Amino acid sequence: MYEYDLIVVGAGPYGRSIAAHATAAGLRLRLLGRRAQRTADARTVTAVRPYGRDGFEVVTEDGESMRTRTVVLALGPAPLTELPAPAGKLPCGAPRPSRFGATHPALFRRLPTVVRLLLTDRLTDPTGAATDGVTVLSMPVRRRLSRTPDAPPWVDTRFESAHPGLFFAGLLTAAFFGPAIRSAHGAEFTARRVLRGVHRRLGRQQR
Repeated sequence: MYEYDLIVVGAGPYGRSIAAHATAAGLRLRLLGRRAQRTADARTVTAVRPYGRDGFEVVTEDGESMRTRTVVLALGPAPLTELPAPAGKLPCGAPRPSRFGATHPALFRRLPTVVRLLLTDRLTDPTGAATDGVTVLSMPVRRRLSRTPDAPPWVDTRFESAHPGLFFAGLLTAAFFGPAIRSAHGAEFTARRVLRGVHRRLGRQQR
């Protein structure tokens, strides 16, 4: 019924890191993204929609349809190639990055929402670069992701969204895990957390 346990959409540093962990774990994996390596498929994904009782159908630009039990959208790879400017070089009055948030993403996620917003720097827009990628999701899925249309999709401590089996990685999760997720620095942390969530979801599907 499902060809894959996990499909990762996005072959930037986050997508590749997650794919490497999934391969090491023996999962049936497909990696899709424009920054294709030898193990990636460079075709663009045009749709991600629910399939079956708890899986997904992923459709590529040439019409191929793939069925998977879980999906990771590792969006916004372009901004991840640049680190934020050093705080000391910022103009007077500009918000400064949070050193706490840059080095402790797990603890940052546990802070109250208001505190996270105060600590999160505004050097880049956490939604702008990656928002277009969310449009590949079917409307029923998109409606479940966030209470407000302009807010980034909510994710739990394992990067799983409000739609079971759908995970996010990269820039869109910076609002929850802090500045570390705005550079390749957070890829390893994200990959380990995501894989825990994927294994948990796969285990639940087998019950």
